[in-house]
Amino acid sequence: MKKIIISENEAEQRLDRFLTKYLNATTRSNIFKMIRKKVFKVNGVRVKEDYFLKLGDELEIFLADETLEGLIREEEIPRPDRLGLDIVYEDASLLILNKPKGMLTHPDKDEYKNTLATSVQFYLKALCTRTFRPAPIHRLDKNTSGLVVFAKTYEALKKYNELMRDRAIEKYYLCVVEGHIDQPGEVKGYLVKDPERNKVTLYKWDSDDSKFCHTKYKPIQHLSHHTVLEVELLTGRSHQIRASLAWIGHPIVGDVKYGGQKTNAINAQLLHSYRMVLEGVSYSAPSSEIDAFIKMNP
Repeated sequence: MKKIIISENEAEQRLDRFLTKYLNATTRSNIFKMIRKKVFKVNGVRVKEDYFLKLGDELEIFLADETLEGLIREEEIPRPDRLGLDIVYEDASLLILNKPKGMLTHPDKDEYKNTLATSVQFYLKALCTRTFRPAPIHRLDKNTSGLVVFAKTYEALKKYNELMRDRAIEKYYLCVVEGHIDQPGEVKGYLVKDPERNKVTLYKWDSDDSKFCHTKYKPIQHLSHHTVLEVELLTGRSHQIRASLAWIGHPIVGDVKYGGQKTNAINAQLLHSYRMVLEGVSYSAPSSEIDAFIKMNP
């Protein structure tokens, strides 16, 4: 038998979800079978799969050590080739970073080791457990740079995910678009994603598989053939800013996928998440690439 005392990073999780992460070498259906067979008790009492674990609960697993070992797959956090985190702010709950262009926020099928999430988890490996790892509350495209917020505790993850869902976190971007935009504006529409092409299309009307998007923008500087915009993201959809600006005829410089012109000096979109406001506090990070483009194209 094994006893587990529920910590802060494990509390407020449903029993079945906790066990799915803890017993990561077995199936969810097998875990439900074991729950029905009374393999697990909390504080000496049999509970159902939808029981929410509380801080200090004593979870008992009535399995032989050898059997339990067979249900657990040890997962090491890979060491990134280069850590080099650009930390903007850190406290006991939050880590805010300036992500470089060209780095994935999350691992995918092609890259697992050298991503922002893996680098953060390696940096914060003392906080990683079998059932919790520090995680981002949002993501940026691989070739979009700028601020990404990580929650260092499960409590913080729940809190800031809820604020993000309620649109209580303000998100502002800088970008350089083709042509001149003289007045502030907004784009409202419905995005449909083509997963095979990894591209979205913006429509004026809703459909079964579309997602509403809302983007505001205002010009902050005019260049010879371009405009520097501040963009406020009011919904967080994949490729939302890129598709919205292309839709009004002003694609982002370097964003070939959405109609932007490729230049010798720019090999990806000039889009940067430069400012966020969380609970009334503003955090910002400059974009050296956009600054350099402005100097070259006054």
